[in-house]
Amino acid sequence: MIKFCLLYLLLSSSGFYWPSGTPPEFIDPTGTYILKGVIEKNVIKSHYGELRVKLLNRQLAAVCFYINTGYPDYKSGSFLDTLPYEEDHLQYKPPGKDDCSLFFYFGPQAAEIQQAYADPHSSCGFAKDVIISTFFKKYSDEKPVIQDLSMHGMVPDAG
Repeated sequence: MIKFCLLYLLLSSSGFYWPSGTPPEFIDPTGTYILKGVIEKNVIKSHYGELRVKLLNRQLAAVCFYINTGYPDYKSGSFLDTLPYEEDHLQYKPPGKDDCSLFFYFGPQAAEIQQAYADPHSSCGFAKDVIISTFFKKYSDEKPVIQDLSMHGMVPDAG
């Protein structure tokens, strides 16, 4: 009995205690996630984008991300990178921006994007108002093609 109590205390003090009594289920983020913008009169009037994730192993994922503000300015941002995956999230730090991060939190049917920054006026290296806190709905569980999405049919044709 003493051994069991000591083991319980050791595990709970070292971060291995889960309130439900069982560890959370591992979420494989592999797939394609879509953010659909609001369309009015055949014009996308709000943010839209795509997130593709391919888990390389339990701690590493290849990621390509694209987001656009929609009409009237269609400002966009994108990146292609390999990121550490831990506790069901990815963290992206734009090059040269140590005071800013984008977090991608994964659930079974969606990915949530959040921005953390030291300066509230920071755009995290992207154009102003491009990055927003939002959800990308999971579109596919299949392994996606990881490629630059910035000019892959995502930007409206200028004419």
